[in-house]
Amino acid sequence: MAIIETVPARATPESGVWCDLHQERPRGLLPEAERRRVAAYLETATDWGGVILIVGDVSHWVQVSAGEIVSFQSFLTGRLAQALGAAGVPEGASADAAMSQPERLAGLLRSAEVSGESGAALGALIGAELAATRAFWLGADLRLMGAGALADAYEAVLRAQAAWVTRV
Repeated sequence: MAIIETVPARATPESGVWCDLHQERPRGLLPEAERRRVAAYLETATDWGGVILIVGDVSHWVQVSAGEIVSFQSFLTGRLAQALGAAGVPEGASADAAMSQPERLAGLLRSAEVSGESGAALGALIGAELAATRAFWLGADLRLMGAGALADAYEAVLRAQAAWVTRV
């Protein structure tokens, strides 16, 4: 029988048995590997509380307080970017447009496709995600975990929004 743990939960399981974290609203799954990354960071920053953004194929916005994972939200932005060939430096105007009117995302992506501007597509995808996660990052102490071009793109768009982001 698989062990299932739900949020809120200690980043490092008290039982010593690592497992995925589940959440009902919004429905989500924080994989064990990502939970371990959060726990490893908290070992070095024991009194820290804020939001950890883990960038990868799936991005995870993890709210942390007093050593607990309080909530999280996950997005398929990385997979969508790969499927659409969205890469490079994210275009700021597209990110801004998607943040202010996320309902225009499909149109922004089509426009980027027609013009061949993969940076515009990437900006739109990240902008739409930032619009959806505004409560996580606006005014929060944000730590960004990730390497490579996609993590660089998230950092650039967050900094353009004057977010307090530290790369770890």
